[in-house]
Amino acid sequence: MASRGVDGPQKDPGLALVLTILGFFFVAGLQYFYIGKYIKGILFLLTIGFFYVGTIISLFTITSATRQVNRDRALGLR
Repeated sequence: MASRGVDGPQKDPGLALVLTILGFFFVAGLQYFYIGKYIKGILFLLTIGFFYVGTIISLFTITSATRQVNRDRALGLR
């Protein structure tokens, strides 16, 4: 069985955190577009980060979500 590699570079948790902070001032949801969760990104975009409550929660959860995406991509699940 051939091993699957990562399809592109790993996503940077620091950049995802910066995109989350930018969601307070510019466009909410950029962090989810960056890690490939497009539906969640669209929801954040349309609701201004669930009226900023979701953006505040993302400040604490986006780094672990980014690491999980990197693990899934390394295993070939994404």
